[in-house]
Amino acid sequence: MAARYMIPKDAVAEGAVVPEKVKLKIARDATLAKEKETAVAAAKKDHEEQRAALKNRTQEYEKEYSDYQKKLIDLRREAKLGGNFFVEPEAK
Repeated sequence: MAARYMIPKDAVAEGAVVPEKVKLKIARDATLAKEKETAVAAAKKDHEEQRAALKNRTQEYEKEYSDYQKKLIDLRREAKLGGNFFVEPEAK
């Protein structure tokens, strides 16, 4: 059952005579609501895991990029101290 579908909540007054089909419909809707609730919870958990993985991957790439930039800065400084020129690496 897709999470976007609304499951109606039928309220029956106490002591009222309820037809068999209405009882079956209420029971069916209750099971569908339970399935929907578990599906939504599973989807939410999966989404949170994906977001956490994305965050970790982004932090790794950010660290890799900053390390590379620091390395280039160190090479420039080293070349300047030695009286040489630093040639930027060519793009891939």
